[in-house]
Amino acid sequence: MNRVVCRVVLYEGCWNTQPSKEDVTLALSRTFPAQGDNALGRIEFAEPPEDVALEVEVAVFTRWCHSEIIRDDIIESVLYRFEPEYESMIEVEVEDRE
Repeated sequence: MNRVVCRVVLYEGCWNTQPSKEDVTLALSRTFPAQGDNALGRIEFAEPPEDVALEVEVAVFTRWCHSEIIRDDIIESVLYRFEPEYESMIEVEVEDRE
């Protein structure tokens, strides 16, 4: 399996549901179940700067290494679960792919 690591930043602002560490972990584990072709590897939360609600590094193990699809799945998962006022409140960068 290949590994894709993404840095996810959720900015402060108006969210329909305020994101929490527990809810982000739950949303990502539902998006990348352990039995699927794309499985959640690890989630590591960082101390966010002032204008950031949450910052997290996510590792996903995948049978096919299309990091852009993994990135898009993360964005869709957060959009659907937390409904930010603006899509730009979510930033996902692919940091590493092996």
